[in-house]
Amino acid sequence: MRVTDRDLPDPHRGRPLPVRIYFPSAGTGPWPVIVFSHGLGGSRLGYSYLGRAWAENGYVSIHPTHRETAELRSPMAIEDIEGAPAGSGERLQALGAMKKAIDDPRNWESRPRDMALVIDSLQWLQEHVPALRGHLDAAAVGMAGHSFGAYTTLLLASARPRVHGHLRDFSEPRARAFVALSPPGNGSRGLGTHSWDAIRRPVLCITGTRDAGLSGEPPSWREESFESMPAGGKALAVLEGAEHFTFSGGRPRRPAEPRHLAAVEALSLAFWSRHLRNEPVPLPRVPGARVVEK
Repeated sequence: MRVTDRDLPDPHRGRPLPVRIYFPSAGTGPWPVIVFSHGLGGSRLGYSYLGRAWAENGYVSIHPTHRETAELRSPMAIEDIEGAPAGSGERLQALGAMKKAIDDPRNWESRPRDMALVIDSLQWLQEHVPALRGHLDAAAVGMAGHSFGAYTTLLLASARPRVHGHLRDFSEPRARAFVALSPPGNGSRGLGTHSWDAIRRPVLCITGTRDAGLSGEPPSWREESFESMPAGGKALAVLEGAEHFTFSGGRPRRPAEPRHLAAVEALSLAFWSRHLRNEPVPLPRVPGARVVEK
C-alpha cells in the first residue's frame, strides 16, 4: 500500500483541491476508485484506517480536503469539542461555527463539486502519479463519507435537499455505489420525507447505538435515511456501542475500539466487492451488529 498527496487544479474556482491518495503497492489493476468525504472540520489526513484497508484490498481511495475546513480549524479542532468545558467560550464558539457551516447551503453544494472534481481529475492523476498510470478503473467508482461527508455522499447518490423552497439535485451519475457512515435523518440540511425517493443505486449506511446527532437527535435518527430509501441494493449496519467519532477512528484521548473499525472495514469491503467488482459477496456477520438489507 502506498500513499501520496497532490493538489488537483480547479480552474473554475481558482484554487487547488488538496487530496491524499491511497493505492495498492502491487498489481496492475485496473483498480476501482473510491472517493471519500470527511466529516466537518476534518481533512484529507483523517480516516487513514479506511484508506489503508481499501488500498490493501485493491482499491484506490482518494480523500479531498473540503473547502470549509480552513474556517473551522480555529480556534479549536472540531474533534476536541467534547474535551472542552461545557460552558467555555471555545466550546460555544466551535459549536457555533459547526452549526453555521452545516446550515449553509453553499457548503451543501460545494462539497459535491469537490467530489465531482476528483472524478474529473482521474486522467490528470494518472499523468502526475506514474504509479497510477493506466491502473484506474473510471467505470467502477464508489463514493463514501462520514457525518457531513455521509450527507455529501447521499446527495451524490441522489438524495435531494430542499433549498430555498425547491428540491435540488446534486447527484453524481458516474458513481456506482455509496457508503454513508453516520448518515443524517430527516429535518437536517434540507432533508425531508421525499428527499430519498430518487436514490436507486446501492447504498450502505453504517451507524452505532451511541451515534447521536449534533442537535440532540437520538441514535435511531440516523437510521431514517435507510428506512426512507426505496428498496434495491440498500443495507444498514448498526454497531453496538459505536458512537459518532468511532467512524473517524476516534480521537487522541479516546481512540475507537478496534472491533468497531474492523467491522466497518469488513462491511465496506464486502459492499465494494459486490457493487464495484460485481462479485456475489454477502455482507459479513459482525458480532454485536444488526445488519438489514432491502
